[in-house]
Amino acid sequence: MNKIKAFITICTAIILGCSSVSAASLDSIIKKSDLNKTATIAVSVKDTKTGHVVYEYNEHKYMNPASVLKIFTMKTAYDELGQDYSFQTSVYADNKNNLYIKLSADPSLSSTALKTLLSNVKENYKKPVQDIIIDSTVIDNKQWGTGWMWDDDTNPLLPKYSPYSVNENKIDLTITPQKNGRQPEIKNKSNYPITIVNLLKYGNNNSINLERTPWISGDMTYITGTIKTSAHIVLPVSSPQRHFINVLNNTLNSTGIKYKGTIKTAQMPANVVKIASISSEPLNELIANTLKNSNNFYSEMVFKAAGGHNTKSQGTTQKAIDLFNSTYSDIKSDTPVIVDACGISRNDLITADWITEALNKIYKEKDSEEYISLLAKPIEGTLSDRLLNISLKLRAKTGTASGISTIAGYINTKSDKKYSFAILIQNHNSSVLDVKKFEDELINEIYKM
Repeated sequence: MNKIKAFITICTAIILGCSSVSAASLDSIIKKSDLNKTATIAVSVKDTKTGHVVYEYNEHKYMNPASVLKIFTMKTAYDELGQDYSFQTSVYADNKNNLYIKLSADPSLSSTALKTLLSNVKENYKKPVQDIIIDSTVIDNKQWGTGWMWDDDTNPLLPKYSPYSVNENKIDLTITPQKNGRQPEIKNKSNYPITIVNLLKYGNNNSINLERTPWISGDMTYITGTIKTSAHIVLPVSSPQRHFINVLNNTLNSTGIKYKGTIKTAQMPANVVKIASISSEPLNELIANTLKNSNNFYSEMVFKAAGGHNTKSQGTTQKAIDLFNSTYSDIKSDTPVIVDACGISRNDLITADWITEALNKIYKEKDSEEYISLLAKPIEGTLSDRLLNISLKLRAKTGTASGISTIAGYINTKSDKKYSFAILIQNHNSSVLDVKKFEDELINEIYKM
């Protein structure tokens, strides 16, 4: 019996010894890094099955999660709405020949889909149309998150979100250099009216800057810098409602729907009849897009919709945050503070320890693999050119903002263990590429465990 106990003790010591060696390697990578001298680094690694702490470093420091937050806000929506949920945008008619367009907060609604919807209306509704009335009450019209930066107003990764959303609230511009030193030509490919101040010059490369000055004019866009070859620019619109109505008017004309009255906004009454409807892709596909490609617009729209669905009322970010807090209320770790769905706000504060606890909570749920599969693996989305050597061993979400880089998810190690991990780096002044290489070095070391 004593021999058996001794054997078990030796085996345990060997296992712990291997773990400590790996932990020491992680310590060494962090402490030798130039990042550790100026930036703040936090790391947490846990066993998904036992919850055992494998490694931790500054794990209780509150940090900005950036887009890693999407793992948890989208899981909140996934649980509330269901993976097969789809957004239904519909048209109804009342007994006065008014048509009501009932918006659904569909983040994927496109002008093509809107044309399909109105073509069905044209085919199914033969009466003369009086007014076109838009019901936008599904979510509120607060269009930006708390703490978002005003100078991101022209950032195509952060378009304003609104119940009036189509084509992700973005338009396309083409910029073409002209001969003989003439001013480069800028064309707006949409009919959405904007004022562009063209200050571009011909130069040795394409270095194009866009800026709005909302204290002067909210829809005046200054384009400065240099251009050498033709360029394509994606520009968020300043007014989602005006943009939606512009696209709607164009689509009404192209489908041959004429109306005698005007386009208005109002809540749809009860005594209406459905004329036509279109559906988005199922929620799991929308969330896969959100997580793999880090789509901020999708995350905010879906999150608000989940808050409204839960309360059976108009969706707001605060209602969704309340749902988020309820979803993760059983986690015994540092309480997170969130103000948006996508993690871009500097007001979002979460610890690495909370992240791995939440990842473990998700992992232990029934059918967890279905949700985990929505995270990117190397060769997909934001991991398309990273960690390709362990592409079958990793599912993760990245995050990037000015001075911030994060990554979190699940890894199957070389010794066939499954770990949750979180790496948060904040206040760095290094290149994004160098910081991502540092993260990858840590993840490869975790894989060796």
